[in-house]
Amino acid sequence: MTRSLSEVMRREERIYVTLPVKLRTGWGGTIDERDANTVDYSERGMRVRAHIPFQVGQSVVIVEARDGAHPANYSVVWVRDPVKGQPFYEAGLEVQRDRTN
Repeated sequence: MTRSLSEVMRREERIYVTLPVKLRTGWGGTIDERDANTVDYSERGMRVRAHIPFQVGQSVVIVEARDGAHPANYSVVWVRDPVKGQPFYEAGLEVQRDRTN
């Protein structure tokens, strides 16, 4: 199931900043994406761009961030597939507050 950005209600103000991040994705946590970055973030989560597809409900771990943030677990709440001319996917990630890595 794919939910679009317009289907997810924005709950809080976003901070727009592009920072490189390393993601661990895949249902088994086996895919590492080193060429990913943030688009924006808020207290509840962030929007990321990467060259790998995402699925709603999928777990994603931010294992390394340029700002030195600690690893954190997220759930994909919406996805945007690449559009013509864009080689990347976008996903809205919501932090999983009950788990830590």
